Amino acid sequence: MRLWDAAPPGARLLELPARRMWPIGLVFGAFFAVFAAIEWTAIRSIPWHSARDVFDLVFVLFQVFWVLGWSVGVAILGGLTILLFLYSESARLQDGVLVHAPRLGPLTFLVQYDLAKIHNVRLERSGDAGADAVRVRFDYEGRANSLGDTMPRPQGQQIADAIAGARSSAPSVPWTTAPESKPVPVEEPADIEPPPALWSVSGLALVAANLLPLFGVLFFKWDIATIMVLFWAESAVIAFYTVLKMVVVGKFMALLAVPFFVGHFGGFMAIHFLFIYSFFLKELGGGPEPPVAEALRGVFVPIWTSVAALAISHGVSFVTNFIGRREYAGTTLSALMSAPYHRIVVMQITLIFGGWIILLIKSPVGALVLLVAMKMTVDFWAHRKERRRMRTSS
Repeated sequence: MRLWDAAPPGARLLELPARRMWPIGLVFGAFFAVFAAIEWTAIRSIPWHSARDVFDLVFVLFQVFWVLGWSVGVAILGGLTILLFLYSESARLQDGVLVHAPRLGPLTFLVQYDLAKIHNVRLERSGDAGADAVRVRFDYEGRANSLGDTMPRPQGQQIADAIAGARSSAPSVPWTTAPESKPVPVEEPADIEPPPALWSVSGLALVAANLLPLFGVLFFKWDIATIMVLFWAESAVIAFYTVLKMVVVGKFMALLAVPFFVGHFGGFMAIHFLFIYSFFLKELGGGPEPPVAEALRGVFVPIWTSVAALAISHGVSFVTNFIGRREYAGTTLSALMSAPYHRIVVMQITLIFGGWIILLIKSPVGALVLLVAMKMTVDFWAHRKERRRMRTSS
């Protein structure tokens, strides 16, 4: 697959008839219209200026993230609709190879056939297109293949003769046959670089970032609510670096994958924050909710230094492990998109059980210290597991 494919000098072009793809384009256009209408209705229903408290703000953000994720499907359907109306195809003979090149606008899909492996080039009648309408077909590696759409018999005969003539004088091209090679010895597990130890750069950065909440509990009297919000904010930090990783791995595909991930994960984060706010932050006395700006200042201002430390810690891991040790070579977009959920689920299960224990025993400092230690242990274990998985796959 490439953009703007051009035939090299010396290639023999085969004239193919225009294939009608506009009926399929109309189908995709209908789906695009339905999806776009749903998105437009959702956008119009968002109460942009009525977020009076945190609950209202969370629901607005959830709708925004939903629209962002949905817009990826709308963009794909709209793009396919346009490209199908711009569909064309060509074929050429070059260097012992038959190249079939279907095009969706500037996007070209190259299908290459070794001429020496092509057999039984023939014309087959197309019963639904008239007595003189035929298709050019041939056998390749045990399967029947077609070249182009239905065409008049003289045009099809000319293409079939050209392929048969080129086949008779074409040697088998070397790259189409798997070369013989000696079996590669399997590396012993000892040859795989071990995951980072506690005293590695990324390990020390992770521990240091997790010690700040411990410092806040011991010296600034942080409670369970503050700790929960801090660990929620770390999920946002993880999402930020996941987006950077997706850009490195996906390149142009990240233009679609990143909005979908942000929409999906952003909605998850919004609902997650709503649960934390309801169970640990909201005043239970039944009084009025504070305005949004005041509530958010009270929640995030006390922990901004710890959030910055977590961002630096994950940044160190991104630079030293993902970029420096080339972990990006052993992963995919789908693996990157699912990784934050695996890590956060394990971490949040630990925090939820620990948090309920703390609430039951009136939130003593010792229990909070234990919770921070549990979280740091689980976080470092997940960090090592992620490093081991990426290095093994690469």
